Amino acid sequence: MTVTTISQAKEQRYDRQLRLWGDRGQEVLEGVRICVIRASATVDELLDNDPGFFLNFSVIVYTDVRESQLLRLSRIVSPARIPIVICNSTGFLGYLRVSVLEHAIIESHPDSTRPDFRLDRPLPALVKLANQPDHDLDTLPAKELAHIPWLIIIHKFVEQFRTSHGRFPTTYADKQELKKMIGLAASDLLEKCQARGETLEPFFELTNFQEACRAVNTAVIETKVLQLLSTLPTVFNTSFGVVLMSTTCVPEFMEIPPPCRVMLSLRSWGSHFAAVDTNGFDHASDASPDLQLALSTILKIPPDVAQIFDDCPGSLPVEGTFNSCSNENVSARTQHASITTSPLCGSSSKTASSPLANLTMPTFWRLVTALRDFTLHEGDGCLPLRGDLPDMTSDSSRYLRLLSVFREQAEWAVSRLAARLSDVCSFVIPSPFSLGARNAAYLKVIRCRSLEEVLKLSPVRSEDLYLLPTHEENDSMVWYFVLRGAASFVAEEGRWPGSGTHCGGGAAGSAAGRAEKVARLRDGENAGEAAARGDSLTADQLVEMDLPLLRAHVNRILRASGLAINSVSDDYVYEMCRFGGGEVHSIAAFMGGIAAQEVIKLATHQFVPLSQPLIYNGITQRTEVLEF
Repeated sequence: MTVTTISQAKEQRYDRQLRLWGDRGQEVLEGVRICVIRASATVDELLDNDPGFFLNFSVIVYTDVRESQLLRLSRIVSPARIPIVICNSTGFLGYLRVSVLEHAIIESHPDSTRPDFRLDRPLPALVKLANQPDHDLDTLPAKELAHIPWLIIIHKFVEQFRTSHGRFPTTYADKQELKKMIGLAASDLLEKCQARGETLEPFFELTNFQEACRAVNTAVIETKVLQLLSTLPTVFNTSFGVVLMSTTCVPEFMEIPPPCRVMLSLRSWGSHFAAVDTNGFDHASDASPDLQLALSTILKIPPDVAQIFDDCPGSLPVEGTFNSCSNENVSARTQHASITTSPLCGSSSKTASSPLANLTMPTFWRLVTALRDFTLHEGDGCLPLRGDLPDMTSDSSRYLRLLSVFREQAEWAVSRLAARLSDVCSFVIPSPFSLGARNAAYLKVIRCRSLEEVLKLSPVRSEDLYLLPTHEENDSMVWYFVLRGAASFVAEEGRWPGSGTHCGGGAAGSAAGRAEKVARLRDGENAGEAAARGDSLTADQLVEMDLPLLRAHVNRILRASGLAINSVSDDYVYEMCRFGGGEVHSIAAFMGGIAAQEVIKLATHQFVPLSQPLIYNGITQRTEVLEF
């Protein structure tokens, strides 16, 4: 069987998957290593004797509820940025959480994307192409006019607008006028063609001109906001200096105490533009070139990308020294984790055929640093061009020539990014740089709280929790506390509340021992008396006996979270006891599907995974992500 035949067979077999995550995603998935764990004595021994075993996996799936082993596992894999997907179900409830200190998404696949044509500062190659004879609107016959790509048409009329108004069309009124210009031109051009003796078919229309009118609102967008130095006020002497910004907001001027007059307060953009001393600057033009660039260009880039630029180091690190984030808040969240298991560029302990499977966070931050520096210098304040075009009414020759203009510019940006790292990195992975440049506007980084922080019983997290709901329609947070209480019960008792079956771990005490605990909470119970006599317990008696025990565990979780005990109704506690730790096939299948989806997102660095706990309530058919 030839390589081509194998490739075609793969495409047929994985047709639906390829539509979602493409060839690169499929390549990664074929080499990804996933570890599925359920708490057991074997896992305990692995954690004790060979913790490095877990560092060989791309993603770890933990399907138990007991938290002690989960915390031990998290301490091992979190510094290596290996994600843990916690997923389990009991009764009609499902729980899922993704835990990773830091995870990069290269291809986030946003629901809607804005075209990136930069008509306010058109590419020289685009201007040259638009001025060629086969794009001359005044001389072409009607059939040729109908094949001019609408982007060329918009570019021509934007230039006409600039000539007549002296500015780029930005407002709604400007764009309405531009549409009117294009519509009138289409009618005039057809009349000229008929005047030259051309015979047109009945109802002949210039569809490409209609497409141009529809595309004006999305295609005619300013690439950046210019703020000329001459419009800025004089910067007076101040020990505070000037702090530079990377967000899209307008500069905020705020008064500061004497002897300082006014300070231009902008947000820090890493250490590339740290505080600049303005002593001796009577005029903004006296500033350094970097300061002039920052003051004259307020970049119009997505807030998520601006935040990523803020978080990346100030300059490209040399191999062997890397700090993934300079942002204080991020550092505070991840100060206990040091990256010691992944090289900066290239290989990783994870083996896969695709370079993206080896994409470590240090490599990602190197890419971001190069991307930011490119934006400030070669890009002249713009992110790299994506190099793609939407469908247009056109002939193949014109469309391909137009596409090549944008693709060549995109390839140039990739080459410049690679060049910025060639001096300090011995091996450059081409795939992430190409993908990173093309998806620069949609890069994302998610950061989750450490499991130590989330699961540790500490009241310091109380300010992050919503108040418990007062109505049953929004009870996901209530079930969250009940599930946490049940997990605590399992860890201590070695069985699920309402179940007489030992599931490993915990005290696993006798019926008499359990009855003694119940007696401390509730005297005179029939179930306790039966257990003390050694009689076997019915399901109802088990529920009756475990209800106060589970209530105690739930109250412990509530108290540690800064909430009043008994905030959760007995109905929820009783229902959890009735579940008895049993798994319903339909609920388990549903949760397994969600978990598989999250694993694919994490392994391929595509789409945005969950960063908050998810609760599925099969009783009400409600799925909710808890934001706390």
